[in-house]
Amino acid sequence: MTEKKEQRKIFEYLDYRQFLQDYYQSKKAENSAFSLRAFSDKIGFKAKDFISRVMQGDKNLSAQSIQKIISGLKFGKREAAFFEDLVWFNQAETMEEKNSWFQKMQNELKIVRFTAGQHQLAFYQYQVYSHWRHLVVRSLIGMFGFHGDFATLAKSVHPPITIDEAKESVALLEKCNLVKEEEDGSYVLVNKDITTGDRTSRIALRGFHQHCLALGAASIDRDPPQLRNISGLTLGISQSAYEKIVERMSAFRKEIAQIADEDEEADKVYQLQLLLFPIGGKL
Repeated sequence: MTEKKEQRKIFEYLDYRQFLQDYYQSKKAENSAFSLRAFSDKIGFKAKDFISRVMQGDKNLSAQSIQKIISGLKFGKREAAFFEDLVWFNQAETMEEKNSWFQKMQNELKIVRFTAGQHQLAFYQYQVYSHWRHLVVRSLIGMFGFHGDFATLAKSVHPPITIDEAKESVALLEKCNLVKEEEDGSYVLVNKDITTGDRTSRIALRGFHQHCLALGAASIDRDPPQLRNISGLTLGISQSAYEKIVERMSAFRKEIAQIADEDEEADKVYQLQLLLFPIGGKL
């Protein structure tokens, strides 16, 4: 007998499409007759394929569609407000807009009282990846230890950050259980290695990579050649060749991570970005 999975609450999501997919799969598991047509009827959409296209990312929701889903799924006041903010957050076109909607979602969460810490994990995760400095601070704590000297910690980041930013990063890393404070006031890593994993929000990672790419571009002028390595190739390839290259890049990334893991003399934090993207093709 298949074990029934408990439906996660809307407050645990950073992607409304994933929420809708999980909701549908949950109902399908309860009743095999629950189809996409039935799902569409439940939330008041006449086009039977509309909700499917929304879940797949081919269609966005309008203000009217949002209200239909809220009514069809019988959301409470807080759930409805959070879901609407979540949709606009996902569909925002700029990071400034995303951050604005994210703050509104956070305000809703302050009103809702959770009993399980995991409900806030996705939001702390978004904040960790919202700026490159948070993971740099974590790496510095792991390499050199940290005893509360925020001024030195701030200067150790390259380019330097402010003392307040260093304090904010450490506090956030504590909330995420990525670092912890010992009885003597020192900070240590909870786990030496971390990975984004399958549940890491694509939205959170998108902002993180945008920050890192901008940081890398600035490094060309900021850092001397002996401290950086920037190179590239322009290639004409097929889809099958692309997939082979991605596979090799993945293997290479794991090999690099292993080299870093075995390095007992680490004294600097580097950011490695592997890029492969289309810049031309058939018209």
